[in-house]
Amino acid sequence: MEQFIKSKLLKADLKEIDQQLSENGFKNMSSMLLVKQALLTVSNLVDFEVTIREVYKEHRVLSEKYRAFEKNYKFAKYLRNKFIGHIKQELIQKSIEWKPELRYLLKDSDESNTIFAFNLFVLETAINTYVNPDGSHQLFDSETDLIYPPDMKRFLTYLSETVKSAIDYLHDLGQALGKNIEMLDPSEQKLEHWMAAGKTKFEFIKK
Repeated sequence: MEQFIKSKLLKADLKEIDQQLSENGFKNMSSMLLVKQALLTVSNLVDFEVTIREVYKEHRVLSEKYRAFEKNYKFAKYLRNKFIGHIKQELIQKSIEWKPELRYLLKDSDESNTIFAFNLFVLETAINTYVNPDGSHQLFDSETDLIYPPDMKRFLTYLSETVKSAIDYLHDLGQALGKNIEMLDPSEQKLEHWMAAGKTKFEFIKK
């Protein structure tokens, strides 16, 4: 049941993000937060997938769906680890080197458009650090400049395809997990569940 609920939470987040970005585009801090949340949620899917592989024994197509976009998902997790869930000092240092514009925007750093640019430049730097030991890019075929329209389009296409594929995967995963769960009738509620709830003791959730 826990895995089923988690799959639904992840899918709901991605569906809402996909809808909002599709309707409003990527142009300000509100949309930047949606992009960050999309990458965070996809990276959570990467962690979640490791825990549900037992279901692949009866649903091989699910495994194939995940593998088809695994590179995209791992890239999202990289961005989560370096820029979103954690903001690595090394990334900021590299951003200042890569985007000298940052030095000239410091006085206006509280302005919405400026902080959007800060985020865009650091995101761009994080994308460009996703390289192999020989310096070749792991996902895209060249350096990314998000101010350059074709590069921005390439990134947004990546994001859209990644989010939509994850939604599709989570939909099918939810169906597979749901087959082994008793779906209770709301009109026939059992007192024992409320009695158990009344005995709940909350404890700090450890990592």
